[in-house]
Amino acid sequence: MESLLDPDSLRNRGTVEFREERTTVEREGFDYFASVDGLVAVGVTNEAGGVLLMNSPHGWRLPYGPVGEDENENEGENEDWVAVGRRIGAELTGVDVSISRAERAARITHRLEAGYEDGERDGTARETTSYDVVLRSTPVTGEPIDDDPRFGPWDELELELNWFDTVPDDAYWDHGDAVDDIRLVLE
Repeated sequence: MESLLDPDSLRNRGTVEFREERTTVEREGFDYFASVDGLVAVGVTNEAGGVLLMNSPHGWRLPYGPVGEDENENEGENEDWVAVGRRIGAELTGVDVSISRAERAARITHRLEAGYEDGERDGTARETTSYDVVLRSTPVTGEPIDDDPRFGPWDELELELNWFDTVPDDAYWDHGDAVDDIRLVLE
């Protein structure tokens, strides 16, 4: 897959699961999703059929990061989702990662939770839209993990990474999509 500038273009591809979602969020979440185009999760796979997972504060999940976080850098242009996915994969593994395809995409409308001073004006709720996209890599050789894996929002953390051929027992089960995404990439 060469590039992806508009996740909405995945809507009519029969090979990509596309869905619309709505959520109500508090101010911090609303402000965050208003500042990014969305989140991209990367299913880095290997020739043995394993997938690279990161241990988030809530459990094992596909590595993910924001797209379009710094609009000043992009001069108003859309950031390439595939390029972000490749960058995340390469920074975690230490090897070049190619993206083969998009697996899933969601267009998410975030509504600011009621009760915030500017949450509603004239009876109209404040909303912002982001996308959630899952990309799959072309298999890499072995089980590479970079000596100091860091990227984007995870720069300050010591990331725990590992390769799995099944969904781990301590995956991020409280967030069903996180487990479904692991299963999707392991298929």
